[in-house]
Amino acid sequence: MEADSIVTQEREKGETSLPYGAIHVGGILARTITLVRHAETVSNISGTWQGQTDSPLSERGRLQVERLRDRMDGHGAGLLVTSDLGRTRTTGEVIGAGEPLAEWREFDLGAWDGLRPEDIKERYPEVDGVRFGSGDFQPDGGERFSDFKVRIRNAFGTLAARMGDDDHAIVVTHGGVIQTIIGMLLGVADQSIILVPSNASLTTVRLNGDDVQVAMFNDDVHLDGGVVRPPGTRLKLVRHAQTEANREGRWWGRGETPLTEEGRRQAEVLALAAAPFDSIVSSPASRALDTATPVAMRQGLDIAVVDDLAEFYFGEWEGLTVDEIRSADPDGFRRILEEGFDEPRGVTGETFAIAGERIATTTADLAANGSGTIGVFTHGGATRAYVAGLFGIPFANREVLPVQRNTAHTEIISGDGGPRLSSYNVASHLASL
Repeated sequence: MEADSIVTQEREKGETSLPYGAIHVGGILARTITLVRHAETVSNISGTWQGQTDSPLSERGRLQVERLRDRMDGHGAGLLVTSDLGRTRTTGEVIGAGEPLAEWREFDLGAWDGLRPEDIKERYPEVDGVRFGSGDFQPDGGERFSDFKVRIRNAFGTLAARMGDDDHAIVVTHGGVIQTIIGMLLGVADQSIILVPSNASLTTVRLNGDDVQVAMFNDDVHLDGGVVRPPGTRLKLVRHAQTEANREGRWWGRGETPLTEEGRRQAEVLALAAAPFDSIVSSPASRALDTATPVAMRQGLDIAVVDDLAEFYFGEWEGLTVDEIRSADPDGFRRILEEGFDEPRGVTGETFAIAGERIATTTADLAANGSGTIGVFTHGGATRAYVAGLFGIPFANREVLPVQRNTAHTEIISGDGGPRLSSYNVASHLASL
């Protein structure tokens, strides 16, 4: 398949009928692309902007490379490419012999390269308050941001076209590149609500025919907390462990369903792996409370129950499998699940948008009245609806984000600029099961 047969659509342009933000690659199934940000550099430590001028890895960056090597051991790829800059090539060497490609370089900052954000604002007051990815701009002697997006879109499309069925590619590149790819895939007009991923972190994209899915964003758990986060309250939304309903494929929103034996193991492993929380809150559902309890006991914390963290309410569909829903309510099944109309589930249930708004309001209250890192034990459907609402992704295009895995976390950082996505669907602790 030729690279120019790839059709790319950004949601804000609305050029075709493809899903919002989708990169369409027809006829190829189940390809996986892992995006790795380079390890920390001296410039990262100093807080200076770093584009295409290179900087050596810091001491912590070298440690990150070692941990990345351990994390990637045995997880090779049929295709490994890197940016041709030194910091990405050095990081990629621990994975394998990569192919250096200039199109995967970071944004060319021109005269801004090597400056701190406050220096840029002082010298160029017209950009004061503008976050990277929030609009079109061009530094003196640098790249126009809209041109950068085209370059990265084409690099991604060319890579996808080189892959065959079930292939796995790894790309070692830069934070701005990964942030921009995820923003385009999700169809986000203002990608600054997506945080730049951590140094040496992993982000996974899956391509399946016409469908593109951001399967995981910014997994940095292997770095054992050795990462820098922007200021603000950190909300870690944790999905409950596996339940009997999950195993049977039944849709329980407000109904009760116990954890399976596997689910109890997942909760115990999570308790061993979870980073320290300053407080823990939970949905009233027993499956969320039973997942939170081992974590709370290990960390010596109480659990506050918050009713509005409950799962999506499915109305008359509660407790049914997909086949049973199709049989009991064929018209509703068709309109909602096949045609993508966001109507109340099971006649009396919630819509996708309403569930997302409920979680958005609740987490905003938690952030306003809390501090530090809050463990928020909740549900997969409600969390996806919330994140989709944050990005303006409509229900019909929800599959660009998967429902979180059991005990996976999604992190939102709420600061002066409002809520921003820090990670999505991270469950690397489950590798031990």
